[in-house]
Amino acid sequence: MEIPICTICAKTGILCTACESRLEKGQISETDVELAKILYEVGLEDVGFERAIDTGDFIIILTKKESIGKIIGKGGDNIRMLSKRLGKKVRAIGTENLQSTIYDFVAPAQITSINKVYMPDGTTLRRIKINRNDKKKLRMDLKEIERLISSLSPDRIEMSFDE
Repeated sequence: MEIPICTICAKTGILCTACESRLEKGQISETDVELAKILYEVGLEDVGFERAIDTGDFIIILTKKESIGKIIGKGGDNIRMLSKRLGKKVRAIGTENLQSTIYDFVAPAQITSINKVYMPDGTTLRRIKINRNDKKKLRMDLKEIERLISSLSPDRIEMSFDE
């Protein structure tokens, strides 16, 4: 199982000095720790995740594409249980490549274009346009999605609705 804390910490519920140090440095979050403990406790120790992000309304679990099905569970049982235990809606998003991660964050709304712009200062900007008719389909605020994607990418992210 690949989780942000060691297996012993997930099993015992008490952080070792190494995991405690990573938590204090901000390399892992309280949400990462809580999710890892729950997964181990309910017997999903073979399900790994890279990171858990608490957006306020949602907990987003970033994981490998092949683990998404295990996190959701048969008929959505696991994701409902995680949502109940964490007290928020839970979404599982794959992190194989940035483009598919962007599509997962925006789903079920449709992306009309993703453009990569090379800036004069050497940085890159990704301009993402979403179908304006899909505004109501977004599960989060557009600026919140932009902030989350920015935290996963070295590129600057700019999201808007198409005209």
